[in-house]
Amino acid sequence: MTETNRSDRGPLVTAAERAAFGVATRYARTNDLATPAERAYLEALEESRREILHRFVRGLLRGDPIGLPDVRFVPLESSAAPVLPDEPAPLSALEGDRLESIVASLPEECRHVAFIPLPASGSALCAGIAATHGYDRVRLTGPVSRWSPTATALERVSHPVDLVPPLECEGAFSDAAQAERIRAEVAESVANLALARLGAAVQARGVPDDGSKSPLEAIPTRISAAAAAASFERIVTGGHPFHPSGKIRRGMTPSDGLAYAPEFTDRIDLRFVAIDRAYALETRTPGSDSMTGRLFGAFDGLEDALERAVPATRDPSEYAVVPVHPLQYHRTVPDRYARQRADGRVVPIPEYARPATPQLNLRTVVPYETDRTGDDPLPHCKLAIPVQTTNVVRTLSPQAVANGPRVTAVLRAIERRESFERLGLLAEPAATCYYPSGGPHTSGAAFDDARHLSGLVRTPPEAHPLVTAGTIPIAASSLVADSPASGRPLVCDLIDRYGANAATGTARAALEFVADYARVVVPEQLRLLCAYGIALESHLQNSLIVFDVDDARPVATLVRDLGGIRVHRGRLAEHGVSLEPYPESDLDADGSDALYRKLYYALFQNHLAELVATIGHESGVDERACWRLIREQCDRAFERIRADADVLESRIRRDERALFGERAVHKALTAMRLRGKRHEYVTSDVSNPLSPAGRNRIDVPE
Repeated sequence: MTETNRSDRGPLVTAAERAAFGVATRYARTNDLATPAERAYLEALEESRREILHRFVRGLLRGDPIGLPDVRFVPLESSAAPVLPDEPAPLSALEGDRLESIVASLPEECRHVAFIPLPASGSALCAGIAATHGYDRVRLTGPVSRWSPTATALERVSHPVDLVPPLECEGAFSDAAQAERIRAEVAESVANLALARLGAAVQARGVPDDGSKSPLEAIPTRISAAAAAASFERIVTGGHPFHPSGKIRRGMTPSDGLAYAPEFTDRIDLRFVAIDRAYALETRTPGSDSMTGRLFGAFDGLEDALERAVPATRDPSEYAVVPVHPLQYHRTVPDRYARQRADGRVVPIPEYARPATPQLNLRTVVPYETDRTGDDPLPHCKLAIPVQTTNVVRTLSPQAVANGPRVTAVLRAIERRESFERLGLLAEPAATCYYPSGGPHTSGAAFDDARHLSGLVRTPPEAHPLVTAGTIPIAASSLVADSPASGRPLVCDLIDRYGANAATGTARAALEFVADYARVVVPEQLRLLCAYGIALESHLQNSLIVFDVDDARPVATLVRDLGGIRVHRGRLAEHGVSLEPYPESDLDADGSDALYRKLYYALFQNHLAELVATIGHESGVDERACWRLIREQCDRAFERIRADADVLESRIRRDERALFGERAVHKALTAMRLRGKRHEYVTSDVSNPLSPAGRNRIDVPE
């Protein structure tokens, strides 16, 4: 069967692509990326449309969205004709020559073809699958097409927005408004991803081609050498790898992206706002300094700037200080807090700013080393921003402000008791937000006022005891991003370095690397869950792996963002430790299943599965062997928990069954977004590579 493509469109398909066109052209011309300059953006658009389309389709294949029939997979074996047995309409008409014609149009590397039936429109989506990875992740190849029994040719789906009408016809969206919202989000994701690809090309030019250096020394930085790890986050330009709206920045224009996104700049100007302490929620760990005191110690001149900014009739000590993103400072503070500014409850500090590097989530920034009044390492600052990424606007709620120091205190107590050798937790010792009277605030205008003017400080990773001389912590998301130095995923460069020092072949080095990696990320996180009821959200973005710079050996893992954890207070209480979270906090686990949904999904399905799939695809190593090595580390971790004899055997067996079952619970991000879910999970079942049966489902080229 032949294939047709839509030819009635110009090169710019959506309003989002047109909105970014001028900025992209100017950026390409300024950096001499192509002649004519717009060619660089137009070429990047083609790649970005394909990538976002593939993410969308992968989410449909794994997520079991409401309204869609079950997906049909046809294995392609050279010794047998492809068969779709006894299927309902419209697939019942897809047999014999028709099916073979579709198969013949697919790339040679296809091992399966997936069909998503669309009965309401009498058609089906079809996509070729080159490989099936752990947890039923698939690597698509070739075009995504739409088939119908009345058409003489396959219709190529050239843009992810083209999936929205047939999915809406099937009732896959919660309502028409959500369908339109997703259409806009995937369109924006395409445009932003194309812009980011231009930024990646410019980043690559600044990397010296010196093969003698460790790949962990390859990224230039203008911030301090101690904080150089933050620069590696700038190479992560692809957004969320599993989310069809994974590159949206709703609330930021394309020009805002060039000013504030890490793929384009390593500097933004951190601003500050003062809040009358009578209207501020200030939190800190016991015996530690407030966020205001920490900011005064970190930023020379800030205290004097506060004194000049507050009303002459007020004592500066009556105010708390919050670090503020420049977008929030210039857009949100003037309008939302106009009355509070007029009466002195909220006071912007106009004469003071400090340079900082944005990290990949936009709202966490790493201050530059400057003249300062204290000796402690500069804290990372987590800010509120008026920008939606993936599913939510990234403000900082009063729950996060209240819970960060409380959770930090609990985890410090556990760390002292456990003396973890490979797991570090990055403290959130102090936070502040604007806080109207009458709290606690969990919704409504007062809640919104609190979450839009808030900030939190986090201990920098280089200050953690597990980061020693000769080591560097790297975000796990950077490992699966392309290194500007080589154009390959950074983890491949690290394995080469690791293997060179171990004097082994590439495949053997990759397996040994995976074993070492699992040894530092898995056991103590399982201990924390099983014994204490704490499930870390240790996905790719929140996990920082500490590597030996010389031999690229993983030696420890640090986990950040304590607001995303889950805590089972019953398990915690067994050790005489208690935690009282802010009302309606997500971190309060309602049972063991909530712990599994958090840690088992974040660490194994998000983090390790993406890493293993990348290593397997790039190095050709057998992924099943990788998962056997990871399973060994899990087994040893549970054996050590049993040996400690402080956890009930029945609980250990329950936690093991949940981790090792033949099927695993998958957080279906695409299905969640189709239904407009933000905090309520939508799940599906996927095969589990930590079980023998699940490993057998992995299907990759020999």
